[in-house]
Amino acid sequence: MVPDSATVTVASSLSSRAHEGYDQALAYLSTRQHADGRVAGEVVWNPMLPCQYVMLCHMMGRPIDPARARRVYRSLQVQRCDDGGWGMHPDSPSYLFHTVLGYVTLRLLGYGHDDPLVADSLRYIRAHGGVYEVPTWGRVWLAMLGLYPWDSVQPILPELWLLPEASPLHPWRLYCHMRLIYLGLSYLYGLRYSCNSDETIEAIRGELYPEGYDPARFARHRDKIADTDLYEPISRGLSAAFSAMRVAERLVPRRLRKRALARALDHIEFEFRSTGHVCLSPVNGMLFILSLHATDPNHPDLERAMAGLEYWVWEDEEEGLRIAGARSDIWDTAFMVQALCEGPDHPRAEQMVRRACRWLPTAQIQQEILGGHRHYREPAYGGWGFANEDHPWPVSDCTAEALEALMRAEARGFSDPAGRLPVGRKLAALEFILRRQNDDGGFGSYEPRRGPMVLRRYNPAEIYGNCMLEYSYTECTGTCVRGLAYAERQLGDAIPRGLRSQVRQAVELGSQALLTAQHETGGWLGFWGINVTYGTLFASAGLHAAGLSSMHPSIVRGARWLVEAQRADGGWAESYEGLLRDAPVSVPDDEPSNVTQTAWALLTLLEVAPHEREAIDRGVAWLLSRQDETGGWPSERATGVFFNTAVLDYRLYRHVFPAWALARYLAHVSG
Repeated sequence: MVPDSATVTVASSLSSRAHEGYDQALAYLSTRQHADGRVAGEVVWNPMLPCQYVMLCHMMGRPIDPARARRVYRSLQVQRCDDGGWGMHPDSPSYLFHTVLGYVTLRLLGYGHDDPLVADSLRYIRAHGGVYEVPTWGRVWLAMLGLYPWDSVQPILPELWLLPEASPLHPWRLYCHMRLIYLGLSYLYGLRYSCNSDETIEAIRGELYPEGYDPARFARHRDKIADTDLYEPISRGLSAAFSAMRVAERLVPRRLRKRALARALDHIEFEFRSTGHVCLSPVNGMLFILSLHATDPNHPDLERAMAGLEYWVWEDEEEGLRIAGARSDIWDTAFMVQALCEGPDHPRAEQMVRRACRWLPTAQIQQEILGGHRHYREPAYGGWGFANEDHPWPVSDCTAEALEALMRAEARGFSDPAGRLPVGRKLAALEFILRRQNDDGGFGSYEPRRGPMVLRRYNPAEIYGNCMLEYSYTECTGTCVRGLAYAERQLGDAIPRGLRSQVRQAVELGSQALLTAQHETGGWLGFWGINVTYGTLFASAGLHAAGLSSMHPSIVRGARWLVEAQRADGGWAESYEGLLRDAPVSVPDDEPSNVTQTAWALLTLLEVAPHEREAIDRGVAWLLSRQDETGGWPSERATGVFFNTAVLDYRLYRHVFPAWALARYLAHVSG
């Protein structure tokens, strides 16, 4: 069938517009590239961390610069909900947890009851029953300020660090973020640390508890969490475990507690010194800083630890002070390199890729972490992390993305000698990725899964889900399968026979894990992004790279789900609520589609279902209609997430992924 002239004209017009949009996207992205070659977008979370920073400074007796204090206020002002509280993210309702932290922070900064943020947040707290049912993490921070009795905090025993490593309850089996957060919590709980009281703390206590600070009232609420905050209900097993630990703690000899605290402090000091004092994240970092301060206000690591905390800070006058839960330099840069390597020949794209590829190899971990095994660290050599060269916590999919980015740039001729990894370092990356594969064939993130799945029923972090263990994540599995398969094709006989056999087996097992994980709707559930659009992107790409044809039933089902999910305006948009239901949930019909999610859908269809031309053309046209005069795309709903409820705004996603979708589209129409 020969297309008519009208169809050809429309297609030609869209292609021309896509070329222009791609040129403009490159111009915008070039403004985001640092002098060293990387791109780095902010990963915006909620105000929890700035609030904890203010509390930390108060407990340590460190005044906050007035300009920074003003920016903390501004961040709370920007992020508050209509009812006066603060939520887990901009689209969520208010949480008691975040609202209590916000209120205490404002009062510690010196804002009085005539301030609208102070007045409205206190009104919210009192309308929701007061502070008694705040989640455990909130209780700990309040207890350290002397605003909540330690006896009504669920037990977090440091003695668990003394268990035999073979024990299924040893903390080394937990997901690394949870492991380190609970390391800090257990140390501070074991000390029953509480800062010195002062007039401000006494005033806040009276405001939060106008009925009086009655220990009996706290005890009655010990096992209750506010309905506004509770995501993971306390299971019967966990409730029984808490009861048993409360009894056991009364029998713990002081000498044993002292040993447990010493063991925990040893792990804390190692984390500081092995990471250049930036720690895995600022969540555990601030708890560790307080642990050092509680042990010795003149601890030799304390000043460097406070300086390390600045690694996570973003601040400006418009949005105030934010502390990111993560940095994404390697992640964003690897995506950008792959995007531009798929696009048409363009001097600016080649220049940007060359610059990025000179930086990306410097971020690969090239030596093992001394003493890591004793502190439950997996081998790190050969890996890349999520952040940058200053953050030695490497991740499976970050390594696969960075390796593939460098190899694609090399294959395209877009890298100079400084951007080409020696074969040995490529092989080290392959070995690193292989060590993150789980027994079920899927891939974890920082580590393979260590603990039994039964531990997921014992989640003490009531506001998050699926946070106790490493899982086999769709996104990590898809990326690792794709990266391994691509590297095997490119390196060929340069891979030793034994390693090549391991790579092939890992690809096969990973592919089977992806096929098993396919959701009944046809797509794949996401874990680190919203939601099925995200999971389907990585699963489809992994399966296709592993050798499954576009006609394989699973790939066809995934593509069909995407086509059926396309909205009337031509784009795609899922709500974070799907993560709470383990199913895709569209945003309301009166909301526009999402630029980032539309780009994800287009990337998938262009790779595995290019025959869906009508859906693709509609999506590309909508994407171009949303591009602004700078060449970038406007702010929109956040699309990143972790632990079901913690939605993150990856600020570069809405610029890198649309550019990638246009690059892939232009490669198809020109081919």
